[in-house]
Amino acid sequence: MVPVINAHQEPARQPLRVLAWCEGTAPRSVYPDDIDGAIAQAFQSNPAMSLTRARLGEPDAGLSDAALDATEVIIWWGRLRHDDVPQDRADAIVNRVRAGKLGLVALHAAFGSKPFRSLMEMPCEPKFWQDEGRPEQVEITNPDHPLAKNLKPFSLPRSSMFVEPFLVPEPETVVLRSSWDQGPMFRSGMVWTKDQGRISYLRTADDAFPVLFHPAVRQLLVNAASWVGHRS
Repeated sequence: MVPVINAHQEPARQPLRVLAWCEGTAPRSVYPDDIDGAIAQAFQSNPAMSLTRARLGEPDAGLSDAALDATEVIIWWGRLRHDDVPQDRADAIVNRVRAGKLGLVALHAAFGSKPFRSLMEMPCEPKFWQDEGRPEQVEITNPDHPLAKNLKPFSLPRSSMFVEPFLVPEPETVVLRSSWDQGPMFRSGMVWTKDQGRISYLRTADDAFPVLFHPAVRQLLVNAASWVGHRS
């Protein structure tokens, strides 16, 4: 029997192509397969997305033109080696984001990365931060935003503490706000649109504590990739 094709039926969308990039510097006692490995676990059972991994130590820092052209969303984790990222590779990311060809999800200390700072055009520094391992409470301040899909307020048993002011441009919206017992609050989930591209910053991605294995944080990563990738 020949299948009947509905001429008005839209073709199935291809999986969103996500690249998890990291420096390769996370403590193996916390992340045995490093940060990109922990991120990959959040996407492994999601048929709507396909994830590949790259690290700073690879040729072209894992960010060749071919790799970027095959990517719709890059999830970026960096902390210790921002300056080691080749400037031309950072520029290639920025140009693709502004052109709407690539979405950027910046995690934790990636506020100091070359692509994020270039897109924000500001210092992007918090007042200070500490790896104390205090409990963190995460509030959903904009539950209607796609970044908050399937999320409820959650707690992290141990995390780093960031302190405002956080020197970034005024976001379109603040989706998450973190607080620590008798301590400061921090805008831990924000989004922006730059030209035709989307950017999200997520603070909840420590390397000192295994927060990337938390179910809510994994859901947050998927939501952020979907939003910056123009799928939600």
